Amino acid sequence: MTTIAAALACWVAGLRFADLPAVVVADCRLRILDTLGIALAATKLPIGQSIRAGAAALGGGDEATSIGYGERNSAALTALINGTLAHALDFDDTHNASVMHPSAPIVAAALAMTEAGGRSGADLVVAVALGIEIANRLGMAAPGAFHEPGLHPTSVLGTPAAALSAGWLLSLPPESLVDALGISGSQASGVLEAYSDGTWSKTLHPGWAAHAGIVAARLAEAGFSGPASIIEGRYGIFRSHVQAAGYKFDFARVIDRLGTRWESLDTAFKLFPCAHSIHAFVEAALSLRAEHRIAPGMISRITMDVPAGFVGQIAEPRAAKLAPRTTTHARASLFYAVAAALTDGELGMAHYTEAAIARADIAALASLCDYRGDTAEGSIRFSGTVAIELADARTVATTIAEADGTGTRLLDAAAVERKFRTTAGTVLPPKQVEAVIELVRHVETLDRIDPLFLASRWPAAP
Repeated sequence: MTTIAAALACWVAGLRFADLPAVVVADCRLRILDTLGIALAATKLPIGQSIRAGAAALGGGDEATSIGYGERNSAALTALINGTLAHALDFDDTHNASVMHPSAPIVAAALAMTEAGGRSGADLVVAVALGIEIANRLGMAAPGAFHEPGLHPTSVLGTPAAALSAGWLLSLPPESLVDALGISGSQASGVLEAYSDGTWSKTLHPGWAAHAGIVAARLAEAGFSGPASIIEGRYGIFRSHVQAAGYKFDFARVIDRLGTRWESLDTAFKLFPCAHSIHAFVEAALSLRAEHRIAPGMISRITMDVPAGFVGQIAEPRAAKLAPRTTTHARASLFYAVAAALTDGELGMAHYTEAAIARADIAALASLCDYRGDTAEGSIRFSGTVAIELADARTVATTIAEADGTGTRLLDAAAVERKFRTTAGTVLPPKQVEAVIELVRHVETLDRIDPLFLASRWPAAP
């Protein structure tokens, strides 16, 4: 019986740009643009400067270019930088069915390897398409199961997906792609303990996945071997990481209608720079604020119904979520996000600065927030219910069944481009921002992708 790795490798090895539906090509353009914009916005933050300096100290090279900075390094270390930047704002996309953030690791790996190999824009699109598709499908085999013990599927499963993306760009044959997958399994990691104190290690995860995927592909190219049963095996990625008694993995979802049904198209772009499980609550709060003209001083209590699978990420421990220590910590606080939105009538990047999270008015309103765990059975839901008790004894409430940007409410190209103008516009002048947008609109026509890095380089970058 063939392994899942062998089935994936055969599909990847045979994939060509002409095989991609037009809608997938269009979607990949937006994934690339969104990732570039988020990474650019993170370049001048302390976390960006730290990963930049740390990667430079780890080695050297002249294969690939870091986004914004314009510095060159090995493809693997460049992917480490770019993938980390792309997740630094928690603004990167989410595949709902798997709770994966696929674009940050895959676009980072694909950009680095496309540039390193002198490949075309069309090749970049293929590498992004197959990597995101496989990351999402791997996540669908065990949706939510990695989060339960404190693992981040974006990192754990992004690593093998990035290995296949990098391996395709190296033109590896199927047997070597299987080896790359097998090798990647021993590098697949990412724990979520940073939720407890707001330190930065979770942000590293997509960068690590991109880096490790490239390492795996290059080792496989050199003849290094890895187990073909790395997906479904007794000690494979899934059974070694998810050890819940009696858990049934749905491995059929990994290869079912592969190349026909594109899961990548169900990946949601974010409208707010925080955990995606918070978005529906923010939208509900903003809706109530506008409809009932609510000012913070009118509020006596806010109660939210949180899907049980997300409680530990965004609502507990309550004391920590009420007083986030860092901007990274705040991005996983339901109470902070809703209080900020109700206070200012919006929630954006400016709310995730050290000054913003120290605001007494937001903290005071956050202290009125509480939640109830919603234990309803069913698939993972990016939904939220907010009830606001007012000082005049009225209670107003609303439910957002699926957050804007998810499910049937996916953002169109114009919305993603508007978001890019907001993110990239924090570091680039308007002329450069528009130049990047125009390049990405036609990225598959580029003979090489070097112009993307030149157009997105800081004006004052060395």
